[in-house]
Amino acid sequence: MALSMDGLKARQLAEFSVPAASVGVAAGLVAGGLAAFVGRPIGEALLTGLGLAIPLALFGAGYAVLLALGKIPAGVFAPAAVYWVIGFPLSLLVHSVVTEWTVAGTPGLPAEPLKFLAFRALLSMGFAIGFIWMHEQLGRHWWPRILEHNPYSLRVVKQYVELADSLAERKAATDRHRTKKRRERTA
Repeated sequence: MALSMDGLKARQLAEFSVPAASVGVAAGLVAGGLAAFVGRPIGEALLTGLGLAIPLALFGAGYAVLLALGKIPAGVFAPAAVYWVIGFPLSLLVHSVVTEWTVAGTPGLPAEPLKFLAFRALLSMGFAIGFIWMHEQLGRHWWPRILEHNPYSLRVVKQYVELADSLAERKAATDRHRTKKRRERTA
């Protein structure tokens, strides 16, 4: 059975999003591992890990879709910071509700949810930095593997190549300028 064009695009977007979703899964593994480490039963640790992994993986995939569709540029921090100032607090809110549910037996919001979200929004900048770094590290190994059949991967890899060329050109110009200044000082 042949995939429709929309089905093909959705599959390609999902395939392209694997590195971004993996960052969320990794964060969930850390949360679950920490819960187990502090003595929570394995079932609770698993649920709390999933309570963080699922929303972060979904938000990560959403970021990758925006990147793949050209709505945000590759390798730029500001769009990621804006994206995660919303996505990170909401993911932690879901995690908090799931953790409350696993520990107390009923889901519940944290005390003062607006303050909870505001504080997590401040922390989101750190997460955004880590997310971009991990996303690019995983992506540089994943995207070349799917380049031939995934146009989104091809588009983003080209953006990163252009960015790298631009940075190399800027560095070369700076080096030429410094060399020229040194020669002028010694002459």
